[in-house]
Amino acid sequence: MITQREFFNSMAKKWDTICHHDKDKIQYILSLLNIHNGAKVLDVGTGTGVLVPFLRKEVGEEGKVIAIDVSEKMLEVAQRKYSYNNVTFVCEDVLEADLPSEYFDFIICYSVFPHFHQKELAIKAISKYLKIGGRLAICHSQSREAINNLHKNASEAVAEDNLPSIDIIKGYFDDSALETIVEIDNDEMFVIICRK
Repeated sequence: MITQREFFNSMAKKWDTICHHDKDKIQYILSLLNIHNGAKVLDVGTGTGVLVPFLRKEVGEEGKVIAIDVSEKMLEVAQRKYSYNNVTFVCEDVLEADLPSEYFDFIICYSVFPHFHQKELAIKAISKYLKIGGRLAICHSQSREAINNLHKNASEAVAEDNLPSIDIIKGYFDDSALETIVEIDNDEMFVIICRK
């Protein structure tokens, strides 16, 4: 069986032609975070950099975006598309990365959370990079049902990668002393945001 990393590497060149993201929904999701000029943002599982131009616009010249992904081929595509002096691409597993603790104002897991096999541990690991008062978003511009069906039928590498219910993720947040401040789970999108 191929690994997740091998699957995403194999899909990297054609990813942007087969995977479409609604720009209006992305902007709406980001508006819920209230990202400010000068903010430091961690884009977890950036893939081909879907969020990069949106985040770059939100943080402005003074802000900083670190876009991290385990797939080097996905990052190669992202780096070819986007070259900003305040956006850094990192090829690493965020759960094993050597990122500074309590550094980021915002951490966004856009279209990536199902791919963490130990989801509660992932939240604990990722949230340590968040400043006190910082916000963590787990979000998709599709419904939970659509995401889970997509993975089930995409490849054996991601067939078991499910997005849990809002209530389960809220429980993970509670266990990590994170306060849930936004919950959206409908036919259009899935968004849950917490504050540290």
